[in-house]
Amino acid sequence: MSSSSHIRAVKIRPLSFILLIYFFICFPLSQVYFKNSSFLYKNWNLFFFIITLSILFSTRKLNLSKIGLSDFDKKHLVSGLALALLPVMVVFFLDTLIVKTGMAENDLFSGAELRMPTPFSSMDLLLGGLLSPAIGQLFITGFVLKILIKNDSLVIPGNGILYSLIHFDLGMGYLGLGMISAGLVRLTGTLVPAISFSMGCSLAKILILTTYPRVTTVLVFLV
Repeated sequence: MSSSSHIRAVKIRPLSFILLIYFFICFPLSQVYFKNSSFLYKNWNLFFFIITLSILFSTRKLNLSKIGLSDFDKKHLVSGLALALLPVMVVFFLDTLIVKTGMAENDLFSGAELRMPTPFSSMDLLLGGLLSPAIGQLFITGFVLKILIKNDSLVIPGNGILYSLIHFDLGMGYLGLGMISAGLVRLTGTLVPAISFSMGCSLAKILILTTYPRVTTVLVFLV
């Protein structure tokens, strides 16, 4: 076995152990014991990511360079801010387009404004809109992807599949987010733009659920 293959095998063993705990212990337990607590049921995977990353950092198995957070500058911060605003602006644009073109009067959109908005607290905004997407990117794109997939041609589709599997959602949303995130990391060399874009997507989702219900109808057809 070559030196590089041996090093990769050493890295994959603890990752395999972590993923086994995640999929075959934590996930089943969350479905059985956390259903009566909406907070724990929605956020158990976030807590798993935080605990795992904290252990890896504290034991020096992981650092900022390995996770893709060391090589960034002001240019990356500016592009990250733009990427965070992009999904939010798309929501505003789509809703304005629906109204200005008269589509809001179509039977397809009738009753959209009467839908009960999903209640979101400041804690939901903090966890769901900011912390969860950031930690998810650190864990999946910054940690899991870098160890599991070394072939550059497989990084982008591979991260899409990883995102879908780890979030237990095989829809186009997580698949696309994972692929775009890997593409941004590959393009910029840092995880910051991917984190920013993920936050923007989460905030856009919250806006749709709470303020712009008409956009949900459009997205159903686009996806």
